[in-house]
Amino acid sequence: MIKPLDLYAKIEPMIGFYGEYEELYERYLNLLSVLDVKKVLDIGCGNGKLLKLLANKGFDSCGIDRSEMMVKRAKSLGVDASTKELNELKDASFDCALGVADVLNYIKLDEIDGFFSKLSSVLKPDGYFLADINTIEGFELADGVMVRDENDGFLSVEAYFEKEILTTNLTFFEKKNDFFTKSTGKILQYYHHKKTFENLKNFKLVETFPVDLFGSGTEKLLMVFQRH
Repeated sequence: MIKPLDLYAKIEPMIGFYGEYEELYERYLNLLSVLDVKKVLDIGCGNGKLLKLLANKGFDSCGIDRSEMMVKRAKSLGVDASTKELNELKDASFDCALGVADVLNYIKLDEIDGFFSKLSSVLKPDGYFLADINTIEGFELADGVMVRDENDGFLSVEAYFEKEILTTNLTFFEKKNDFFTKSTGKILQYYHHKKTFENLKNFKLVETFPVDLFGSGTEKLLMVFQRH
């Protein structure tokens, strides 16, 4: 059975939104340009497009992702990507880390402190962490059904936001020869209040920026943290 994140990697080209992601990447690059950082870790690097942009800008960058399929796609761009976990990386080895495209929303509330503790270990003193989270408006925008029908594939994405959890059910029919194979998966994302990040043990929330990618309001909050 295919893992949900690998299933998402397979259907990503059908979902699209590449233009919106490029706009989000540009916001991160603009913030990085004013910080005194060189070595950057992209957590949840996905297809590697941001890593490629970072390399083009002269940053010494690498990425980690839990999807082997995404890592393979990223490596095809010539970037440094792996399926390592944070605790497998060398201590104090990065000036900055990124959590782009709601990486933090995949982490349960009671696991947030543990994540930031591991993150603190891999960042140098006074290092930065840049990340965005979905707002209520962002989650409500995702609530609904999306269908994509192409020659060799049919995709159904059903998402519902309830009790501050977005549950996304994926169903993908892929044509192979004269038959279709069916793959299913479920992905959970969790709404986090801004105040969750205001009293972290090892990090200070320095600044926040509202983000509107789809013209429907403030769908994301981009946050800049600095390690104590």
